Amino acid sequence: MNQLAPAIIAALVISIMGGALSIFVVLKRLAFIGQGISHAAFGGVGIALILGVNGVSTPGTIGQLLIVVAFSILAALWIAALSRSHKGRTDTAIGVVLSASMALGFVLFTLAESRHAHDEHGHAALGHEDEHHIIEEILFGNILNTDWTKASIAIGVSIAILTLTWLLRRKLIFWAFDEPVIDAYGLNSNRLTNIFLSTLAIAIVMSMQIAGVVLAAAMLILPGAAALNISAKLRPAFTYSVLIAVTGAALGMLIGIQAELPVGPAIVLTQSIMYLITLIIKTIAIRS
Repeated sequence: MNQLAPAIIAALVISIMGGALSIFVVLKRLAFIGQGISHAAFGGVGIALILGVNGVSTPGTIGQLLIVVAFSILAALWIAALSRSHKGRTDTAIGVVLSASMALGFVLFTLAESRHAHDEHGHAALGHEDEHHIIEEILFGNILNTDWTKASIAIGVSIAILTLTWLLRRKLIFWAFDEPVIDAYGLNSNRLTNIFLSTLAIAIVMSMQIAGVVLAAAMLILPGAAALNISAKLRPAFTYSVLIAVTGAALGMLIGIQAELPVGPAIVLTQSIMYLITLIIKTIAIRS
């Protein structure tokens, strides 16, 4: 049990963070943003690999994390800029950034494999199996391998993001509901968009390092969507979203461990089932 403690804590912490951010993602109809930024992070991983940063062939090293975070923030800001140039068509902006970053990442993966096949001592540096292992780790993660270093980073990042979200909560709520007129009240909508998307980028990369792209993207959609099925009022919706995220993570980990299934996808499936249950409850309530 002690060996699983860092994984359990990290899963619960990123679930709380994801549950809080998820409401804003759903309200702003940015469901595709998690997919866009998480897949765009492939480009950052590719850059780290080609540079051979800090033993970067091992996913989760500090050097790789910093490069992927920086690249993902730039990708988020690029999405925001393209969205404005396309008159609010965020889906188009995400599609452009996702495609370009994914392509860049895979090209750099291939270059890293060929250029760094051997290090300066003649030893293999990044083999074909290593490359596939890194891609698999990025996609699906391995949350059970989380150590106290990763868990500590997850706790620190989550506290920082939750604190920022709390401090900006009124502005973000206003931005989420009525962005077109927010500038008239002395608030800068572009700045809020950049701050929120950059925050999402950091949250997504942090989650990717622990649980992979699948969970990183899902945690920004499912809890908020399920919560808003239950309540249209924001305060209870935030509470429900966090509770759904944490409950889904706990049950998903339990099912994954007991059934010897990948834990990340098990958490996503559990939260998906919880979403379907809330949708059924909402449908029954409307018809009654």
